[in-house]
Amino acid sequence: MTSFEMIKYHGKEYPEDIPLRIEEIAAHFDITKIGGSLSRSLHTEYSYGKRKFNSALIAKYPDILAAQKDGVPQLWKNESWASQFANFIFDLVGGGPAPKVIEIHPPFNDYTDLTGFVRSYSEFENKIKARFPETELLVENRCGSVYHGGRFVLSKIKDIEALCEKIANAGLGLKIAYDIPQIYTAHNVKTEDKYISLLEETKPLREFIGGVHLWGKSISSTGRKVAHCGDLNSYFGDQGIKEHFLQAFKDCFDDDVARKMVLEVNSGNDDLQSIVADLQSVGIRFV
Repeated sequence: MTSFEMIKYHGKEYPEDIPLRIEEIAAHFDITKIGGSLSRSLHTEYSYGKRKFNSALIAKYPDILAAQKDGVPQLWKNESWASQFANFIFDLVGGGPAPKVIEIHPPFNDYTDLTGFVRSYSEFENKIKARFPETELLVENRCGSVYHGGRFVLSKIKDIEALCEKIANAGLGLKIAYDIPQIYTAHNVKTEDKYISLLEETKPLREFIGGVHLWGKSISSTGRKVAHCGDLNSYFGDQGIKEHFLQAFKDCFDDDVARKMVLEVNSGNDDLQSIVADLQSVGIRFV
C-alpha cells in the first residue's frame, strides 16, 4: 500500500477526507518566533535568496551571521555552525512542544562536500535528539538559488545515493525529504521515459526517504513555466505522461510506510486539491 501523512502547507484548504495533524512552519534565519495550531514541521533555512540577518535572535549566533555570501546563507560551514543552528531552533521553539519534523537543506559545494556536510550535521543531530528525541529529521534535495560560485551538494540522484550510503555508515537518523519536481529540474527532464526512470532509480533508496514534496507549474502570460503554481496537468502538459507518472510514483512508494507529504502549491486551493485528487485516483491513501 502507498500511503502518506499530509503536512498542511501555509493556509491551504484540503478535502475533508485528508487528515491534518501537522503544519509546515517557516523557520528560516529571518524568523524570530513561530506559531501554528497543529503540530509543527519546521521548514528551516533553504538558501534560495538573500536574508536580512538583522534580528536580535540571529545576532546571538556569530557563526551563522558570518556564513553568508552576498546575503545568501552558507549552510553547514562547520561543526560550530551546526551547534549554533541547533541552538537557534531551540530558541524558536522556546517552551513550546517539540516539533514533529525539522526539515533542513544542503550546503553549497564551493566550501564543503557531502562528507563535510555529514560531519557538521552529526553535531546538529546529536544536540537535537538530546532535547527532541522523537523529532523526525529530514533533508531536502535542492536545485536553484541566486547563490553564485557553487551548487547544492544534494541535487541529483547520484548525490542522494551517496548521502544515503554516508547516513547508513554513520548510523544517523537523517532521512530525505524527496522533492520530485526539483529532482526533475536537476536532471533537466523533458521526456516521459526520464520522468519514469528517475522514479525507478529512486525505489531502491526509499528506505531512506521520510517525506515527499510535490507541486505543479503553471504557464505565465509570457509562456514561461512558474514553479509552485498550477497542478500536475499544467506541470506535465500531457494527460498520458501524468497518468504514467502517477502510477510510477505509487509503485515507487508501495511499501506500507506512511511518509510525510508536503504539497508546495502557492497558487489556489483548486490546484492543490487537483493534485490530491490525482494521487487518490491511483489508490494512494492519506492517513
